Amino acid sequence: MPKFVLYHTIQSPFARKVRIAMAEKGLTYEKVLLDLATKAEHRKPEYLRLNPHGRIPTLIVDGIPIYESTSIVEYLNEAFPNPPLLPKSLIERARVRMIEETIDGPYMEALRTVLFNVFRLPPAERNTKAVEEARKKIGWHNDWLDRELAGREFLVNGGISVADIAGLCAMEFQRRLEIGIDPRHRNLVTWYDRMKSRPSARALME
Repeated sequence: MPKFVLYHTIQSPFARKVRIAMAEKGLTYEKVLLDLATKAEHRKPEYLRLNPHGRIPTLIVDGIPIYESTSIVEYLNEAFPNPPLLPKSLIERARVRMIEETIDGPYMEALRTVLFNVFRLPPAERNTKAVEEARKKIGWHNDWLDRELAGREFLVNGGISVADIAGLCAMEFQRRLEIGIDPRHRNLVTWYDRMKSRPSARALME
């Protein structure tokens, strides 16, 4: 078994994605919690030697750094194929990657826009128009996920996948921004409760 060291923060959705994937696979690892807010530890030379982009997370595998959450989880799924986080069907695998990329891209971008313009930036620097547009995009992505879940237990056929993990992390980010799930999105609400009930969901806050 390789020695794993995960550099992370608790609330980063991308770090959460890696932690949940590792929990689903029953992997143990050392954790290094970075202080971004007060110490900017992700910008310090010792971290930049591991991850020159200064982003979170980074997984060290026997001394070798891997960064970008999608690449980390892909490595984990190939190195430890059971239990799988990708379905057997090639078309369903393509759908996993399609959904994950959409969640990690435009959906997360909209969530970050709300985070900075509502909670982080000084009032004089906040862009209310950008927040309004971002909220519309978040609503659209909730509509989309609800449609994708119609008639399914998980986001793709074949069981839980990386798409579900990415989706759960995005929904947790959304709730942190005090944006709830519309009760009309019954598929999304049921799926969210199902994901939160899994033992791996404890990794959201660990």
